[in-house]
Amino acid sequence: MNNAVTVIEPGTTKLSVLTCRKAQNGSLKLIGLGQVRYSGVQRDGWKSEKMLYHTLNAAIGQAQKMAGYKINRCMLGVPNEFCGLVRNTGKITPNHPISRQDLQELRKLAAEYPLPASWEISNVIYGDYLADGRPVDNPIGLSCRTLELQASIICIHTDFAKQLTKVLHSLNLQVEKWIPVPLACGQALLTEEDKENGVLLIDTGGECTDIVIYKDGVPVFYEWLPLGGNVITRDIAAGIGISLDDAEKLKRSCVLGIDLNNDESAESEMQMPVRNGQHVHNVSMELLQQIAEARIEEILELVLKRIQEEGLQAEYSKVILTGGGLALFRGIKSFAAGILNQPVQLGVPDVIGLSSPIFSAVYSVGYVGLNKSAGRKGIGQFLNYMIKKLGISSNFIL
Repeated sequence: MNNAVTVIEPGTTKLSVLTCRKAQNGSLKLIGLGQVRYSGVQRDGWKSEKMLYHTLNAAIGQAQKMAGYKINRCMLGVPNEFCGLVRNTGKITPNHPISRQDLQELRKLAAEYPLPASWEISNVIYGDYLADGRPVDNPIGLSCRTLELQASIICIHTDFAKQLTKVLHSLNLQVEKWIPVPLACGQALLTEEDKENGVLLIDTGGECTDIVIYKDGVPVFYEWLPLGGNVITRDIAAGIGISLDDAEKLKRSCVLGIDLNNDESAESEMQMPVRNGQHVHNVSMELLQQIAEARIEEILELVLKRIQEEGLQAEYSKVILTGGGLALFRGIKSFAAGILNQPVQLGVPDVIGLSSPIFSAVYSVGYVGLNKSAGRKGIGQFLNYMIKKLGISSNFIL
């Protein structure tokens, strides 16, 4: 399938491989999917080349089996942990009406930023022009003392991306593009209206929480916190004295925000039987809920604290919550809204086979990968047309 795209999305607890193409209505269509958890490691252990190799090999095998053909090229999603966002402003002081050449110079200035070693610029997203401090859509022909252009510069820490690319090459996969996962999630899960008015995206996985803020149509803040849904599982296991596997299953029984003491309908569910070897003991649902709610509140309050440290608490009027760490809890929207003091919606892909928050990141990378592939195809078609029309040798087309 020449029009199909395969993307790799390495999370902190599992690795996902998605093969997809565009359906007739322009939406993403699932062709193959592989999703494999890292085995026998915790926290940062998944980053070793050995673990990545075996997990990738298994996930790629699953995707190939479902798709029915061998995958030989892919695009790589780079996790938020290895991404960065820099806000930069270019400024010129023209002594004549603004020309196209002035705008080109201004865009170049806004896109230039010195980065430390191992970091490189991936994308530049331009914001508003400011003519003497006033926003303008098209300043060409305008006379002003100063003209500024704001830009969000998306960066990638290349050491991890190169490491994973090397592992993929050893599995005979060619990597065509690195795609920042937070940028992809913003493009795939947020509406243009949300991004213009201001929106906070919280993507919580097993071991981390990603934070993305958009305002006036552009991303203005990326952050990564090393705390995710697995901390809830570990606390339940320790607090109740059960295995991590049992704790993971048990925490999905929680309904956040319900007062179990005053809910007569919950009386029969106040105790949950759990088997531990040959023994079965009852787990207090009230205790289970208290542990889960305390940890979720802690995660969300840390998100708020980080946003307040940057002075960005007034930049958004809506929250989109996604990822398997928090978004799968029943009652999470109203519970989170009470902590974040903003309306909360869930970010869920509207695609058959991917309609769960746990697939939001890999779906987003696939969404962006398809659009990039379509863009290259369009350029290629144009160049082929020009070659035939003008009789130019293809050796001269770069």
